[in-house]
Amino acid sequence: MPVRPILLASLAGAAAFGAIADLPAQAEPTIEISLKKRYLTLLDNGKVIAKYPVAIGAPESPTPAGSYSITKMDPAPTYHKGAKVIAPGPKNPVGVRYMAYVQIGSGEYAIHGTAWPNWVKLRSAVSLGCIRMLNNDVIQVFNRVKVGTPVVVTNN
Repeated sequence: MPVRPILLASLAGAAAFGAIADLPAQAEPTIEISLKKRYLTLLDNGKVIAKYPVAIGAPESPTPAGSYSITKMDPAPTYHKGAKVIAPGPKNPVGVRYMAYVQIGSGEYAIHGTAWPNWVKLRSAVSLGCIRMLNNDVIQVFNRVKVGTPVVVTNN
């Protein structure tokens, strides 16, 4: 007789476990950036979703390697440099989307679009340390991530 209660408990545990396993999986996006290859890879639960060419920091203002996370997102960034202000749009130096991922001093590094797509197409080292993407590509990434999404920048 003692076998029956143990068997029932085992079956109940299996049923409960099955119910948990049937819940929909939550997407866990991650951004990986290769400074050497000059590509941004978007992953979802470790699976490559897309890969995009990027421009990186110039030698005098290199993009810092490290593990970060998105801290701020702006769907229509306004560019400010001194008294100069450029409204959101494709002629904006930071393009059409902006995702800050690390604060350094009074500034920040971000993944953003660009008004100069040839820099990205050539995968140039020309920025002030930010990651520049084609505007259509940065929109795709922006739509899949959120504040807190990991950003891993490697020298590989």
